[in-house]
Amino acid sequence: MEIVFRNISIVIKDVIVHPKAFWRSQKELSENQPTLFLGYFFPLVIIVSLGEFLGEFTGNQHFYVGYAALKFLRVIILFTLQYFIAVFMTNELVKPFGGKKNLVDIQKLIVYSLTPFLLSSFISALFPFLYIIDILGLYSFYIFWIGVHELIDFPERNKNRYILNAILVNIFIFGFLSISLSKLLMAYM
Repeated sequence: MEIVFRNISIVIKDVIVHPKAFWRSQKELSENQPTLFLGYFFPLVIIVSLGEFLGEFTGNQHFYVGYAALKFLRVIILFTLQYFIAVFMTNELVKPFGGKKNLVDIQKLIVYSLTPFLLSSFISALFPFLYIIDILGLYSFYIFWIGVHELIDFPERNKNRYILNAILVNIFIFGFLSISLSKLLMAYM
């Protein structure tokens, strides 16, 4: 377990501090979906969920464990659905813009570009009064942009249009999922 989190922390540092070099190194690596999802993405989602649970549980003067547990579950469902839908939609957008589809590279783009967003979400979930920290999650767009330039084969004239469309689609997906799951949570309570 310690080795897994050490490896994750090394990858996080590389993604955030040296994104261009990180993406170049990823070009040669061939990770499969279970390794990428279960070995990197899902542990980060669990950490964010724990932050949400602890932030909700300790931040509420009544200490409602049930509500905090539901928010924990909501975050896991939100990011898991975001991953699968974003991978599908981002991969489907490649062809109309003249690129070559490569599901493994798209999975890498989604997982690693969500890293800054997940980290900022953890901090703002654990300490709700620091919600302004979520602005740091915008760095995810830069990491995605660099990743597309390094990993995906596109005609130069279409790269930036693809990136903009993919980012907008993924923002819409996240917003829709987040609002829907929040409404579901409120309906349950």
